[in-house]
Amino acid sequence: MFATLAALPCQTSLRARLRRRFSPPTPSCSRVTLPNFFSFYHIQAPLLPDDSLPWDLIAETAGTLRTRLLLPKGVTIAADAAVRAFVPKKLPLRVLCESALHTLETLGLDPLSQSLCVVDPQGVLFDKIERFVPLAATLRVVTDDIGVYEETTAQLRARYGVSLLLSPSLDGAAESTILLLEDAADAPPDYQGIVFTNRPCRRMGAVTLSPEPITLPPEFRALCPPNINSLTFAAAAYELCAADELDNLWAPCVPVSTPAAARPADPSCPGWQT
Repeated sequence: MFATLAALPCQTSLRARLRRRFSPPTPSCSRVTLPNFFSFYHIQAPLLPDDSLPWDLIAETAGTLRTRLLLPKGVTIAADAAVRAFVPKKLPLRVLCESALHTLETLGLDPLSQSLCVVDPQGVLFDKIERFVPLAATLRVVTDDIGVYEETTAQLRARYGVSLLLSPSLDGAAESTILLLEDAADAPPDYQGIVFTNRPCRRMGAVTLSPEPITLPPEFRALCPPNINSLTFAAAAYELCAADELDNLWAPCVPVSTPAAARPADPSCPGWQT
């Protein structure tokens, strides 16, 4: 279960100011049922006159869900607040993987000349790796959870005679022609292949692709509150409410570019791929 937050505008009329002085507004909370019969809570909190939010009251309203809060666009939590934003752990990487699969199938690359490296620290993609077999001659997975891939390794060897290369480090990743990872800043500095990533940055000689914003199924889209990121909402429903029907979400991957003035100055991520 999780909670979403909406920030209501502060009323500035004389009547509203008088009412606020004698009876400060408090957050309201409503329960919303997802299509799989699990629920989440939607909290609406009024902005204070200084445009801040009453985080102590929000924490009280959220209760045990105060560390599973989905924030609307543009809202950041105060440093001393007793609430925490929900951070997806599985679905964004699974969406990236699914999106890369669809994109590679349409690119028509010669599989015999392709080698793929998937960076999956938590081992959340073990059940999707088999689908890359027709697309690349060599498959490598970088993961901290070698054990979760042992069965996948045995299956690929038995079914296709393919050896899945497993490693806890990125050593050897630069040799792959295709690299899939959450954050492109973690890629080898000299990498020159194709990068599929959720957080792009420029790599000299590399082609960087990221999924476009996902489209939720209609029944979930109708329930996602305004200004809540659709992927974060889907991840909360999938990871916290067992909405397994969202597991195959994907979006077309497109080359990433941004105006020069908006490029980050971090030397580990010197710019964006054009």
